Amino acid sequence: MVLLVRFGELALKSRYVRRQLRDRLVANIQDLFAAEGVECITEADEARVYVHTNDIDRARGILVRVFGIVSVSPAVEVHADRDGLRAAALAEADRALSPGKSFALRTRRVGTHPFTSQDLAKDLGAAIRASHPDSRVDLTRPDVEIHVEVRLNRGFLFRDIWAGPGGLPLGSQGRALAIVDDDAGMVAAWMGMKRGCRVAVASGDRLHVEPLRRWDVHLKALPPPAPQGLEDLVRLARADALFLGTRGRDLGALPRPKVSVPVFEPAIGLGDEDVARLAARIRDA
Repeated sequence: MVLLVRFGELALKSRYVRRQLRDRLVANIQDLFAAEGVECITEADEARVYVHTNDIDRARGILVRVFGIVSVSPAVEVHADRDGLRAAALAEADRALSPGKSFALRTRRVGTHPFTSQDLAKDLGAAIRASHPDSRVDLTRPDVEIHVEVRLNRGFLFRDIWAGPGGLPLGSQGRALAIVDDDAGMVAAWMGMKRGCRVAVASGDRLHVEPLRRWDVHLKALPPPAPQGLEDLVRLARADALFLGTRGRDLGALPRPKVSVPVFEPAIGLGDEDVARLAARIRDA
């Protein structure tokens, strides 16, 4: 079993930048696995990261906290020939299909092969129908979806797709400071992390700091700023930006911070329910 890791925005960059961001993503995956005490081996190509581990359940909990990951699938890997793919598809169908259930095959192919994606879907679908005559094909709303991804000489079959946080790899976009004294501040810091910033948090409230450590094992915590001392904290954190948990209702009521770096307030347009939902996601990860 291998965990197939997909990334989104990274694929839009130039090859050189994409490779740098991908390497940062792999390093962050390894950091979180090491912090959790879970062994893993990673490898990567131009479009995927592959994580090999014996503890799939704990690995899932780790990978869905790695910024830059769009989704993860636990996959069976076989050689990318028709016989190997057919055997793996039948085994997957045996595990998932019961009489009367519908299924669909979602095939994707990268590289040069003696078959097209449509050819492969027809071949595997016919084999599954022959093996499970009580099943039926439904490409719109199937009971079971079997995904087949062929990448050069490697084939991967999977059914589950676990959502990741997306964004950019942590540490790929410089340093920032976040003032974290409530849920909105915690959410603002998390959103800065999601954009790739290595965020130091200034807070006197551990309840809002500790959940962020689950997302960044190297999180730096600083004391809350003293009156007129915000610029000193910015310099101490070597920050290139400041993140605040300002809400829309606070506009005009709070003085604007006077600092030498750009100020970002990503929670300003969020409603109370949005802040509560994101704060719960941060804590529950």
